[in-house]
Amino acid sequence: MRSILLIALLPVFLNAQTLTKFQWSDCGSPAVDIYEVDITPMPIVQPGAIDLIFRSNFKRAMRGGLTTTLAITRTVSGLKLPIRCYLAAGIYVGSCTYDDLCKIIESLLPSFSPETCPPTVAQYGIDCNCPFQIKTGLIDIEEHFDVPDATQTIASFLASGDFEIKIDTKDANGAFGCVNIKFAVKPFKP
Repeated sequence: MRSILLIALLPVFLNAQTLTKFQWSDCGSPAVDIYEVDITPMPIVQPGAIDLIFRSNFKRAMRGGLTTTLAITRTVSGLKLPIRCYLAAGIYVGSCTYDDLCKIIESLLPSFSPETCPPTVAQYGIDCNCPFQIKTGLIDIEEHFDVPDATQTIASFLASGDFEIKIDTKDANGAFGCVNIKFAVKPFKP
């Protein structure tokens, strides 16, 4: 009986592996060519810090609010579950469609302000003011960011696990970009 149970649970245990490398794939980006996206370390430790690399070519400028649809799946201990869209502290979080992603970022991250905006991103029109006004052309960002304690935010579902997120964006001119990303998060343990 134990052997049967072990064999039945083997796929769960094999899939319980935490991702050790950030993964991404383009799922249809008519207005942007994405060359590289990377986040290290992997898994992301929170609270902690990450290094982000983002290289792309914007074929047209991004104007107005960025309508974004997120589809989030979280895997913990081999169990893969979709994260639904839900209301927390007056803000919808999870697998939702957002009329303006910039406004959501602004409300979730208290440090998102022009005074604390890294100059390396501000030069591309990401000046920590909403809406984003990203210009046409090459974007090459390598930036170090502090990661807050997710358990203390309304996005507490991001505190640990392996995540698959589809990010589909549109601006005032129509479809802009789509990317699938996979990453892992684990809590800091002193």
